[in-house]
Amino acid sequence: MMQISSADVIGTGLVAPPSNCTTNAHDVAEAARLQARLSSQQSSSCTSRGGDSSDDTIPSVSIDEGAHKYVLMTAYTPGAPSSSSRKRTFVYSKQGADYHRNVAEYLLPMLERSGYYDILITGGGRIIKDSSKNYIKIFGYSYGFGRADHQLAVEVVRESNLFNGYNLLWSNDGY
Repeated sequence: MMQISSADVIGTGLVAPPSNCTTNAHDVAEAARLQARLSSQQSSSCTSRGGDSSDDTIPSVSIDEGAHKYVLMTAYTPGAPSSSSRKRTFVYSKQGADYHRNVAEYLLPMLERSGYYDILITGGGRIIKDSSKNYIKIFGYSYGFGRADHQLAVEVVRESNLFNGYNLLWSNDGY
């Protein structure tokens, strides 16, 4: 694997993470490449889009048990851009994801295969899910994608009805 130092991100607009966190300069650069790819796809003007026309095949929320990194993503439902297409917001955490981009890389192919378009990774953070206590806390930030709107993430989780009876909390504190 190619080694990238903090010096490699100087002048790129990326922020090199401190040495005491799990994110490294390579991950920040990979997250930026992923964002750039998504941005370039947004600017392409396709009039017809393939994929499954059902926008309910991909759940808007997937939260693994425990403490994990998460991403907040938005995308428009399959079909040609029109009044029938709608924007959806996704909250995904993934056990074993070393970096926020790993969570995004899990969800992104599902969205693309299903015909979603104008996909954005709006930010990231961490989620703690403790089913034994009916508790979910959303907080922190991602060096690669920035801080997610945790209040919005909680609203999406609540609206999913997957965690009825859970105490849903959010905070901008912590990493």
